[in-house]
Formats: sequence, structure tokens, C-alpha cells
Amino acid sequence: MPDSPLLTVERPPAATPVPVAVADRTPRAVTAVVLAGAGLTLVAAVLAALRLLPAGSRAGAWRYRYVGVFSWEMLLPFAGAAAAVLALLWLTHRVLAGGRERLAVGMWLATAVPLQLLLRAQDEVSLGAIVASDKANSFYTPSLRFGAYEYLTRFTEIVHELPQHARSNMPGKTLLYHLLSTVSTSPAALGVLITALSSLAALLIYLIVREVLGDGRVAVYAMILCLLVPGRLFFLPILNTVSPLPILLALWLFVRFLRNPHWGWAVGLGASLYLVFFFEPLPLVMGLTFAGLAALALYRRELSGFDLLRLVSLTLGAFAAAYLGMRAVFGYDLFVNLAEVLADATDFNERAHRPYDVWVVRNLGDFALCAGIAGCVALGWAAWDAVRRGVTRTAAVLTLSGLAVLAFLDLVGINRGETTRLWIFLAVFVQISVAWVCARSSRTWPIAVIATAMVLQTAALTPMIAFIRP
Repeated sequence: MPDSPLLTVERPPAATPVPVAVADRTPRAVTAVVLAGAGLTLVAAVLAALRLLPAGSRAGAWRYRYVGVFSWEMLLPFAGAAAAVLALLWLTHRVLAGGRERLAVGMWLATAVPLQLLLRAQDEVSLGAIVASDKANSFYTPSLRFGAYEYLTRFTEIVHELPQHARSNMPGKTLLYHLLSTVSTSPAALGVLITALSSLAALLIYLIVREVLGDGRVAVYAMILCLLVPGRLFFLPILNTVSPLPILLALWLFVRFLRNPHWGWAVGLGASLYLVFFFEPLPLVMGLTFAGLAALALYRRELSGFDLLRLVSLTLGAFAAAYLGMRAVFGYDLFVNLAEVLADATDFNERAHRPYDVWVVRNLGDFALCAGIAGCVALGWAAWDAVRRGVTRTAAVLTLSGLAVLAFLDLVGINRGETTRLWIFLAVFVQISVAWVCARSSRTWPIAVIATAMVLQTAALTPMIAFIRP
């Protein structure tokens, strides 16, 4: 293709993504990292059983306390869930071999909620008790006390009357309860609904991977691992488990535009970014991934400079329309609210005496507890492979941008304590890289080992550590 200026009205042809190269025999490096990750997960499970696995930091002024005493009955959910996951993986292998990818997706989504509820069966606290608790989840009771219209139009007046979490968060989380209450107001039913809603992140991960890598096997693997992310399961039905949805929706719309520069995708992106701000601003740091994919598309000349300007203009226009519309109709100012939330977060770290330097190190351990120890080992190898084989590959950009988000949030010092739940949105995203590592082999056993290790980590830690208590 002849050279042309960056700014051009000529639309480059969309390139077809190349599926991941699969080795007939499992590469030795993949075998090593998968088995090492499984081994470290087993060590962590034993340490948790002995109440020795650190979760948080005493020096950092926040720890998740141990509440359980190990008994063999605690492993019953692991046995049942592991058997179900292995059976589903066997069926998935056969279904994918037969070219029925959508059937594999539907099969996992249909079993997602029962599987996740099974994994937390040994937790002494029910989903309903967590939903109804102002201490654990202070978004439910305000949704009963105020109507949705009143809550939004009078938010600046009533915010000081709200419980702690509702007071220090954007209003989107409480309004989600208003939306779910059209189905049921029962705390137990809402807990199940939130579990199902949270599971939709796996579908978005599948759609994103299918779009950018063009590989159905990697996409299905990423979806499976997303459903099993330990941190997401530890904190069900807290709304941090739903936080990945708006940013993943935005990312899917973004990659759709990169493949087919239609104005509708850009407008949808602007609206979805407003939703990210409105619900949970922290995942916006994933803008590093957006930038990386855009730069790669420009480098490959799959996207013209003119289309990039169109994307930015339409996205900003749609975002501005959402902002002005909310302000005109409800009197709600997103940016004023955001400034107050950020100031409250900074002030909280100071009042809680949580030192910066301690959490720069401890955050990484908590991220491994959230994303899965086995998956983090595979992620490390994916990063090394990305640097070794070149960063101008889509898989490399996804891996390195995810690690860049981790490094940025770690070093900027926002996350100090309670960070296991704050990493959920990123833990879900990095499963793409873990799935890519597993898919390097034509065999099913690497994904089976990683998935089983995640199940073990979840089943072993959930009844032992009070990640969330009413």
C-alpha cells in the first residue's frame, strides 16, 4: 500500500485478524508456567487453611481477617465445581472442534450462575444478607428510601445523609438497584440478579477477543476464565463485581469502530464512557488499552487519521450530549460529583493512615489474589513473550497495556487497602492474556489446569477469609 499522510479521507481496508498460532505439542514454556501457577495456587490454599496467607497489610492499616477454621467439608464446593468445569471443558473442546462456537458460549453462560453460587456455598454469609447490609453494601437501602428521580435530582442535598459507601461513590450504583427493583426488591433475589449481571462481563470479553484476535478458541477460553476470576467471586454480590461491564462495553464499541469506522459505534462509545464515569470512574485508567489499540491500528494502516479524528469528535460529542442532557433534565453535574468523590478518596487514605510505600508492594499481592495466582504466572510469561517477539502484535498490546494499567494504578497511590475488590475490573481484562497462553497448545489440559486452580483458590479462601461481611 503506498505511503500517505496521516490525515487522509481514504479509508484503509479492514484487515482480517490472524488466529493464534497453535503448536501440535504443548510448548515447554507453556507447560512450565501452567504447572508453576497451579503449584503456587496449591501452596496458597494450604497457607489459607493454616491461616497464614496474607490478605492486605498490617503495616498498611488494612487486612482482611480470618473468620474460618479449616475443615475438609470446605472442599466440597471445590470438588463439585472442579468436576463441572472439567466436564464443561471436555464438551467445549468437542463443540469447538465441530465448529459450533456459539453453542460453547451459550453453554457456559447458561451454567455461569449455578457454578458461581456453588463455589461460594461454604460462605456462611448469604447473598441476601450482604445486599441488605449497610455496612457491606450501602446502595440498597437508599434505593428503598428514595425514588430514582428524587435520588438523582436531589443528590447533592441528600448525599450527606447516605451510608458511607453510597456517600463516597457515584450515584450509578444506587440507581442500578432502582433498575433491578423492577424485577424484585428481595435482597436474596437481587443477589442472584447481580451475580447474573456480573457474569455478562464474560460475554463482553468474548466479543472483544473475537473482534481483535479473530480467534474463537481464545475468545471462549477468556470467557471461561472471566467467569472464574477469584476476586469477582469473593465479592459477590458487591457492585464492584459489576464495575467491569461499562468499561468493557466501551472497549467493545471502540474495537468495533476500529474494524468498521461507522459513526454509530463512536456515538455509543461516548455514551458508554459517560456510564463509566457515572457508575465507577476507576476503570477509566484502561484508556491506556484504548490508546494502544488505536496506535497499533494506525501503525498497521488499518485506521486512517481522518477516521481517528471522527472517532474522537463523535465520542466527545456523544459524551457532551449525555452530560448536558443529565444536567438539563435532572440538574445532575457529573464533574462536580466526580471531584467530590476523588477528594473524598484522597482524604480517606489520609484519615485511615494508609502509607503509600507499603501499598506499592502489597497491591501486587492483592492483585494476584484477585486475578488468580495461576493466571498471574501465565500473565508474566505473556508479557515476556510480548517483549521478546515484538510489541506490534495485538496480543502483545493487550498484555502490555493491561500491565501498564496495573503499574499506573499501583504507583499513583489511589488503591490503598481493600484493594482486592478494586482490582476486579482489571483482573477480568487480563484473562485475555492468560487465555492466549493456554491457547498456544492444541491440547485442552493447560486451560483445564488454570481453571481448576482458580476454582481451588476461590473455594479455599472464600470460607476462611472475611473478604466481605455484613
